[in-house]
Amino acid sequence: MNLTLNKISEYTGGVITRPECGNVTVRSASIDSRRLGERCLFIALKGENTDGHFFVDKALENGAAAALTEKGLYRGNGCAVETDNVACAMGDIAAGILRDRKDPLFKIAVTGSVGKTTTKDMTAFILSGHMKTLKSEMNFNNEYGLPLTVMRLENVHEALVTEMGMRGTGQIEYLTKIVRPDAAVITNIGVSHLEKLGTRENILRAKLEVSIGMSDRPVLILNGDNDMLSDERLVREILRGYGREKAEIIYFGTEDNSSVRAENIHGSSYELVTPEGRFGVCLSVPGVHNVYNSMAAICASHCAGVSIEDAVKDIEHFGDEVSRQKIIPVVWGTVIDDAYNASPDSMNASLSVLKSLDVDVRIAALADMLELGSMSDESHRKVGALASEIADVLLAVGPLSELYCETFRGRIIHASDSAEGARLLLPVIHEYESRGLSVGVLVKGSNAMRMGAVSDALTSNLT
Repeated sequence: MNLTLNKISEYTGGVITRPECGNVTVRSASIDSRRLGERCLFIALKGENTDGHFFVDKALENGAAAALTEKGLYRGNGCAVETDNVACAMGDIAAGILRDRKDPLFKIAVTGSVGKTTTKDMTAFILSGHMKTLKSEMNFNNEYGLPLTVMRLENVHEALVTEMGMRGTGQIEYLTKIVRPDAAVITNIGVSHLEKLGTRENILRAKLEVSIGMSDRPVLILNGDNDMLSDERLVREILRGYGREKAEIIYFGTEDNSSVRAENIHGSSYELVTPEGRFGVCLSVPGVHNVYNSMAAICASHCAGVSIEDAVKDIEHFGDEVSRQKIIPVVWGTVIDDAYNASPDSMNASLSVLKSLDVDVRIAALADMLELGSMSDESHRKVGALASEIADVLLAVGPLSELYCETFRGRIIHASDSAEGARLLLPVIHEYESRGLSVGVLVKGSNAMRMGAVSDALTSNLT
């Protein structure tokens, strides 16, 4: 980023508080007054718990070059651009940066109910071996995180890989109009957000909003095994409504309807069938869900100009970059730390990884899955039934997790919260360990259930 306050004012329609500040140049941006980069623009966001405007003077004292504020909320003497809405102004700045960029930049967006962060990371991993690539860090996938990612762009970057999340309709449309992606991946359509959107068709429509802001020759990369995305008639109907009827669609999956297919799947190794030929793929990350993630990443990278052969060679070295699911060896066995979030699809995928572990005893430590609406009870019972086929012990955490217990056949431990769950699970593992048995534990639940407390207890107290 290399912007004067005059340019930021132009992008946002904001007003510079002091005329002499117009030529002040900012080269980075931050929403945290304690973490300021070189020539930093401090963005005074109003959050649920605090208001960034209280920290503008402190940020300027700590070296920020200027601030982005809302009209009437900052009354200091520092250089600032006052706007009607800081969050919207962040999007305006990001859109302006991309719109005015002179150098070629291939832009990829990744969305979907499950797997978007890993798919984004895999795509960026492949591309980084062939071109200078910037990606969304962690899960910077909302109206704050995505603009902050764009503000990190440098002239040397040749590819941008962004993740786009949503809480309801209109949000992906807003993000895609900032980025204007050349290609977009939709990993799947599950039941996350069903509580707000009502039907899976509405979730499909919300995810397909990614097409609205795409470039003139858009490419959509869709999961051909997903029942909603594979309904090409419905997908095309929605795209027509968005004015994107000419979008190219590439399907990936395991069925004949996909032009990019995985065959002969064994764990996370498979044969990739493409129009360019057949390629053996041996992933270093476990789980059949990563077969799908890797196919999507290979397709997206190919759209950016990387050959299928090179993409396959690269993806086999992907491993340390996985930002969510972590497989942690401990002296008594293995912990699968997947505590960040949960949905029925991701639960199924993670349980398949638990099944693949070479251990004597398998424990599923599962907390509530939230925001499932009318599908909640049925989804919890189905996950409980699947866990019963894989795990010997169920640690159920939270009020909804009692529904897991209804269909689980095995040893059951129930806890009201994650702290109690960790306290109850530790002696159970001690018991198996004392008998000379190796143990594998999957820890997973919706983020609000704070299952990281269980993962931390297992990896710090019993290593």
